[in-house]
Amino acid sequence: MHAVGALETGICKYILISYGHSARSGGGMSQVLSRMAGDDAVFGHFGAAAGYALAARRAMHEYNTGPDTWKHIAVGQRKWANLNPRAVMYDRPMTESDYERSPWIVEPFRLADNCLVTDGGRAFILTTAERARDLPHPVVTIMGLGMHNPAADPVAARHLTGPTGARRAGEQAFHMAGITLEDVDACEIYDCFTYTVEITLQDYGFFGPGEGEEWFRGGTIEPGGRTPVNTSGGLLSEAYQMGLTPLTEGVMQLMGRCGDHQLGPATGNIKPEIILCSDNGGILQTHSCCILRRN
Repeated sequence: MHAVGALETGICKYILISYGHSARSGGGMSQVLSRMAGDDAVFGHFGAAAGYALAARRAMHEYNTGPDTWKHIAVGQRKWANLNPRAVMYDRPMTESDYERSPWIVEPFRLADNCLVTDGGRAFILTTAERARDLPHPVVTIMGLGMHNPAADPVAARHLTGPTGARRAGEQAFHMAGITLEDVDACEIYDCFTYTVEITLQDYGFFGPGEGEEWFRGGTIEPGGRTPVNTSGGLLSEAYQMGLTPLTEGVMQLMGRCGDHQLGPATGNIKPEIILCSDNGGILQTHSCCILRRN
């Protein structure tokens, strides 16, 4: 499946062509995680799950968030995966009770709070807006881009409960796009862990600190919800393909090429015009925001 989008500013014009593929087999992150551990492994602290668990635990202390918020994210994204035949979790529905029974990985994270490990590949190609006019697929314009890297060392960081890099990156992207949150029809958020989704949407301004449980409650991000999030199932339930999982899903949604999980009347959502996509690196150390528009 191919997807086409355009980046157009006052000084340059580009087109994004993306190709997505996901495989259902385990992948190799062990070497990456071992390099991240450093001396912390001596104390039993290693891997991305442990780093994000520390951030999430701090958020529980400061803002009274926790599993009652995160279960809405995990279950909501699984419902999208259950509509997506390409998703690893396509045929594995999950209820809130299933979430609460899933085993601990690193407290406060259960298995359902953790992203998948998958082999596969996705790619995108940039070309000119002029050439895009001759291509067979609809064009999706990149309206705005933003990036912020708030810290190098999560151990000494004070941003893990917000504001993360999402706040400044989002401000940059929305300023370039000339729109507000009210104009966004759906979000494709980098979701290495459920808490990442919460803190990212919080720092973009969808809700305030400690207000996530109320905002997510009632199916907000699910099929038929007012703000669909991670409509392929995301990294939690479709496949882990780094930031290309949200980006390619956003482009393909705007092109109308998502089959049974295509936003619109079939899912009880509006046909999207604008989708916000995010990417995140390290332990909330880097962030990028991309706003897409259907032409």
